[in-house]
Amino acid sequence: MAATLRYPIGIQTFSKIIEGGYVYIDKTRYIKQLRDTGDYYFLSRPRRFGKSLFLSTLEAYFEGRRDLFKGLYISGEEYDWSPYPVLMFSFNTLEASSMDSLSKFLNTALSRYEQKYGNDPDTEGLPQRFENLLVNAYEKTGKKVVVLIDEYDSPLLETLDRPELNERYRQILKPMFSVLKSYDRYIEFAFVTGVSRFSHTSLFSGANNLKDITLDDKFAGICGITEEELKDQLSDSIKELAKKQKVSDEEAFTILKENYDGYHFSEESPDIYNPYSLLNALDTRKIDDFWFKSGTPSYLIGIMKRDNFFLPDLDCMETLANGLSVKESYLNNPVALLFETGYLTIKGFDDEMNLYTLGLPNKEVAESFSKALMPIYSGYMDRECEDLLVRMRRALVEGDADRFMQVLQTFLEGNPYGNTEMAKRESYFKNNIYIVFRALGFLPRAEEQTCRARMDVMLRTRRFIYVFELKTDGNAAKAMDQIEDRGYAVPYRHSDKTVIRIAANYSTQRNNIDSWEISNMP
Repeated sequence: MAATLRYPIGIQTFSKIIEGGYVYIDKTRYIKQLRDTGDYYFLSRPRRFGKSLFLSTLEAYFEGRRDLFKGLYISGEEYDWSPYPVLMFSFNTLEASSMDSLSKFLNTALSRYEQKYGNDPDTEGLPQRFENLLVNAYEKTGKKVVVLIDEYDSPLLETLDRPELNERYRQILKPMFSVLKSYDRYIEFAFVTGVSRFSHTSLFSGANNLKDITLDDKFAGICGITEEELKDQLSDSIKELAKKQKVSDEEAFTILKENYDGYHFSEESPDIYNPYSLLNALDTRKIDDFWFKSGTPSYLIGIMKRDNFFLPDLDCMETLANGLSVKESYLNNPVALLFETGYLTIKGFDDEMNLYTLGLPNKEVAESFSKALMPIYSGYMDRECEDLLVRMRRALVEGDADRFMQVLQTFLEGNPYGNTEMAKRESYFKNNIYIVFRALGFLPRAEEQTCRARMDVMLRTRRFIYVFELKTDGNAAKAMDQIEDRGYAVPYRHSDKTVIRIAANYSTQRNNIDSWEISNMP
């Protein structure tokens, strides 16, 4: 077997990856596409999807460091490789803690380049210094300037729960971005990245020359790792994972696909893997929730709790195309923000209706997100939730449906809402049921769902298929009749797994399941 590859875990600098002999997924063909189609761009992608690395690649390209690109796509293009002055601003290093944090950060960043290209000591104000820096760099080098801005929204996302500080940062950033348009005669190329587009309109109103390529088919694979790239460039890594996991190469690929694939960033997007989780899995030869554990934004969990978001909709949600581009949407609808942050992705597009279907991208997101939501909906502490999940999973794996229902009852007893109107809603009950199944790592309604009609829950283990019908203030016997009458279990009649039907009723008087019936399909 070939020597073990070096994986660039946590490395975002292109030169360090190339010079250090780390794995590099060649994205340089997109540089040519960008140069051929325009000069000013904006791209939104989830965190840890490779935005910073792509900007570092652009930086090396415009600095004329041809030696770093040997063997890569762009090296075959006709290009004189003469360097441009490059200004790189990376907001992901900013600690947004006080009113003057952003001003100090920008002052330091501008000072670094002013030392190189000269400054005007009498100039006051950050926007004016930025303007003068562009002019000075152009006059000193005789070439227009390249401006690269990474994670522009980092200080804004970090301060969503601090409105006064958030507004202060907006006031500082808006005139800085206006310079990109008013001084475009000095700019050769500009590229701005971020997680969210929520402040795109208000913040960039003075820089409306930025072309948003977030949902552009041509650039869908600009970040992340496509299935083709995985198979072509990392096939030996899959073999090593298979050996460690004691499975076939094909099974190892399927495991990676189930856990980390599933992202689509446009109507015709290829399958895209989460690069952070995928590379960590290949490096450690283990399957884990790498991306989710690297940081779940608390503001997102807070927004879903605030809006009493109906969690089963995460599996299948329809939204008009402009629903993914409406700015400031996080204030009254978390759907766009869930998409931008990588917790929902495009599953389909109806061009006649101009309608996107969104859903959870993969097992890692579905399972981990549900685990994060469980303490909020259940009232239990994290450790207690983990214990309940272990007990429920063991019951399902062993085919003990009655024991599973008993532990589920215990889980629902902990709800923090008591005898309230929220607790009496069927949506509350189904939210709790949903996060239990998802947190257990199963895929409820995996094949049976449509966005217009669907059975309540179906899930598989290695030996069993469970078909659930869930009622509120109804009757378990009638729920079982519905399973039978509507043939929910019929598609699995000839499966080699045991089919178990569970009908349950949730009582708003008890705020819990008060009865259930269980039967094996003959």
